[in-house]
Amino acid sequence: MAVVAALLVYIGAFVGIMVAVRHSTGANLGGHARGHSLAALFNGLAALLLLVTAIAYPLQARSVDWFGRVVLLDHPLARGVGVMSLTLAGVCLIWGEVSLGRSFRVALPERVQPLVTHGIYRFTRNPLALSVDLLALGVLLLAPSWLALISLVVNAVAYESKIRIEEAYLLEAHGAAYETYCQRTGRYLPRLSSGKGTRIR
Repeated sequence: MAVVAALLVYIGAFVGIMVAVRHSTGANLGGHARGHSLAALFNGLAALLLLVTAIAYPLQARSVDWFGRVVLLDHPLARGVGVMSLTLAGVCLIWGEVSLGRSFRVALPERVQPLVTHGIYRFTRNPLALSVDLLALGVLLLAPSWLALISLVVNAVAYESKIRIEEAYLLEAHGAAYETYCQRTGRYLPRLSSGKGTRIR
């Protein structure tokens, strides 16, 4: 049930923000790959793999065995952490989308958008990517198969690549303001210090 609920929240929130922003701005939410079409394709395939892995388990619990059960993770404690991971994924997704508001885009925007540093973006520069990683982790812990593990790794790599492309774009678009923001805000997790003098990472 936790996986089903997480998928409904995830898909509902994603479609909801797209409809709302499209209606209020008329913008092309797909944005542009800007020469990174291969990375965009990899990202799409990673998302598809996660979707297949997540849907298979609620439809047929034996899919864990079909995909190769990871016995080490088949434990009540792991399942408890999995539920927490799915919950945090939903929080990061919804809070991230609300914080972005009209600036929400799936890929790089057609025109420069304001630099968003409020809401959840005060603590993490990439809450939406973090939400995908948490979703994939939660699916793995609740349906511990080798396919779910592969999905987690592939999505982590795909979104890390996407983030680096977006960071290069944001640095070009916002310059010193973005670099200062990066110095005080972690890529995924909040910084414990201001990070003065550090490069984007």
